[in-house]
Amino acid sequence: MPGILPNYPDGRIGIGLLLLRLSVAMSILATPMLTPAAARPWIVMLLAVGLIFGLWTRMMAIGCLALLLSCLVTGVVPIGAVAPSLEMAAILLMGSGAYSSDAVIFGRRTIVLGRGRG
Repeated sequence: MPGILPNYPDGRIGIGLLLLRLSVAMSILATPMLTPAAARPWIVMLLAVGLIFGLWTRMMAIGCLALLLSCLVTGVVPIGAVAPSLEMAAILLMGSGAYSSDAVIFGRRTIVLGRGRG
């Protein structure tokens, strides 16, 4: 898909990715079954905050996806956790968008070449 979507899309697509990240972070924080499964509630909080700000978004999505899938395999989380898993897979595939910390840190750069000699 490199020809279809830019690295950090802005506009309506960027706002949609921002809303998707916020939705996933809220669903992760609102799922009470994840805290005993993670054994450390700060891990869930760290992953959610990373998704909200868009910091290392794909890594945070991998962490959330691994956490939810481990809960699904052990049978701790009900079938309602499938939707956040699919949303995290979408974030993993599409990236964070222009309205994220990743776009500020790793975003597009403008390379200005010096004037030619002569």
